[in-house]
This record gives sequence, structure tokens and C-alpha cells, in this order.
Amino acid sequence: MQHAAQIIHQESKSIDPRKLLEKLTEREELGCTVIDDTKVALPHCRIDECQAPIGALLRFVPEVSFGNAGAVTLAFALVVPAETHEMHLQILKTIAVVCSNPVQLSQLLNVRSPTKLRGTFLHYARQID
Repeated sequence: MQHAAQIIHQESKSIDPRKLLEKLTEREELGCTVIDDTKVALPHCRIDECQAPIGALLRFVPEVSFGNAGAVTLAFALVVPAETHEMHLQILKTIAVVCSNPVQLSQLLNVRSPTKLRGTFLHYARQID
């Protein structure tokens, strides 16, 4: 989650990476965000300094330990403005639907470049209503 916080900070300088890591960790302590049977984590939080939803999609080779959930191969950290509610849930649902599809998840895990990972994810996400 520390790496995701740094990536998000690089794209949105108004978000303090230490505060973001703290918020992501607090949320994860409320309940594990790993999608059942996928090895995909969805750490997420709301933060005042966030102006628009922003995320970081990370692929781990080899997989990494993710708290009590065991190891994960993919993580999508999502940060939304503090007042965002319905959009936050819709984004989480879209990520979960893409990553819960075994064919789509397999393709995401088989890509080798960050650009291709992003493009593949967006391709599938755009197909969801």
C-alpha cells in the first residue's frame, strides 16, 4: 500500500502519501479488501485532499503478502473525495467485476508492461454498465 500511496501522490500532489497510507491502512483494518478466490486486493479510502477519484493498479511478481489475507498478485488502490459515495461504490463494483472474471483476471496477470496492464483493465472496465 505504501507503493500505491507514492504512485497516487505522483499523480495528485495535493494528496500526502503518508496520510493516504494511514487512511488505506485504517480502512484495511476494518475488513480485508481482498476479493474472494482471486488474490486481488482493493484497498480504498476517502480523503479530503482528493479532488477526483484516482487509483493505482499494481501487479506483483512474485506475489506479495497482504496482511491476514495471504498473498496477492494484483492490487487496485482507490482514493476518492471525502464526499463521494455512489461513485465510490460504482468504481469498486467495476473493479471487483473485472477481477472476479477468471478469463479477464488471467489476462491481467499475463500482461508484462504497466501500459498494457492499464489498457487491458480499462478495456474490460468499459464493457461494464
